[in-house]
Amino acid sequence: MHSAPSPSPSRDLRVLVTVNALPLAVGVLLSCSTPLGAISLYGRLTLALGWALAQLVVLVGAAWWYESRSASSGEPASATTAASSAGGTW
Repeated sequence: MHSAPSPSPSRDLRVLVTVNALPLAVGVLLSCSTPLGAISLYGRLTLALGWALAQLVVLVGAAWWYESRSASSGEPASATTAASSAGGTW
């Protein structure tokens, strides 16, 4: 069955930026507050390190989601993407 195309590439981009900006903002706040970031979660795993790992997972997941949405939208690939997938050089 045919999947419905994405409503708007700009909406998808806004979602991608928002989903990644919120954890980044919390990470900045944690980096400004050393005692808060130093709270131990489990063994040597601190709140700051745990948040950084969670932020990495969100970033990779959001990039995967955005890529799959843009690939299924039916829009032509950009010149850079088309050249790299065709074996072109940088």
